[in-house]
Amino acid sequence: MTTYDFWMTKFGNMSPYRQVVIMVLMATIAANVLAVAFFALVDLGQINNVLIVTTAIVIIVSAPLGSFLVGLNYRLKQTASLLDLASRRDDLTGLSNRNEFYLQAQRQITLCDPAKSAGAILYIDADHFKSINDRYGHAVGDSVLQEIGILLRSVIGEWDFAARFGGEEFALFLTNADIGKADWLSHKILMGMREIPTYLRISELNVTVSVGIAIHEPGQPLEEALVAADKCLYAAKNQGRNRIVHANSEYIEIYQPKRQTV
Repeated sequence: MTTYDFWMTKFGNMSPYRQVVIMVLMATIAANVLAVAFFALVDLGQINNVLIVTTAIVIIVSAPLGSFLVGLNYRLKQTASLLDLASRRDDLTGLSNRNEFYLQAQRQITLCDPAKSAGAILYIDADHFKSINDRYGHAVGDSVLQEIGILLRSVIGEWDFAARFGGEEFALFLTNADIGKADWLSHKILMGMREIPTYLRISELNVTVSVGIAIHEPGQPLEEALVAADKCLYAAKNQGRNRIVHANSEYIEIYQPKRQTV
């Protein structure tokens, strides 16, 4: 048991004032006991002996106290790191949450050359997700969301990031991506959804998503790019789901995977 663990077990529930008082009393008693012991064992007639005894007492008394303070500081840093991570992550999927996505996307746009696009934004929504929860239960629904999170992490690049916005909604930011890369990656996502029932061993389960793509225009605020991606997502939902819709110049391109035949 470390000094920190011992202290927290014995005194951790007390007020800070009482803990300080106890710490000072313990240090004082220890120092006095050691002084008496050294006085009885060592001839203090010479200054060298006094210095040696004083040094020994300081080391013996301060070592546990220093260990406690260092341990406390380490635990505080660990706790702060975990809290910071929890504030930026979605518990179920391990992806970033909505706030973290906004912060990272805004950072990418800010760092980008104003004359260039910062990349592509994908809005993704699981189709008929309520029916999955209703038919198979929320445990299976959660497993589906977790698998979607795994799939999204597996297809994005090192400088891209994925987030769960809540419920069955997800978003991707593809740094420096053009419409070709965004469309290609969206195809991979739609194809990857077909494997989720196999992973979960529920053959009759049908998992599909709708995808809306928007390319960030040079100098465009993040909010406008997000609105454009959101409109494309709703277009995909309204046009039958299980498809990709992106605003490309002056027209809308639609992709829907062909059904597999048995």
